[in-house]
Amino acid sequence: MNTTQENNIAQLLSAALAKVEIPEVLVNMVSRRVRLLAKGAKPLVEVPPQWNYMQIALKEIAEGRLSWEFIPQEEKGESSPEA
Repeated sequence: MNTTQENNIAQLLSAALAKVEIPEVLVNMVSRRVRLLAKGAKPLVEVPPQWNYMQIALKEIAEGRLSWEFIPQEEKGESSPEA
């Protein structure tokens, strides 16, 4: 990996982290999106042809094309255990 590509990834990561704010969530989002892209999903943003799936996923998140929300356990259909 060359220095330009490393700088690009660092910038994308910084921008994506500014949107998501929780590193663990960002890792999960990128991982899931990379799997979808590898299976043939089309990028939601315009990217150079040499970009890898991780760069594409980070740019999609940084540009607000992918987002997340916290869903409390109660809304997932699971009740909390009674004491």
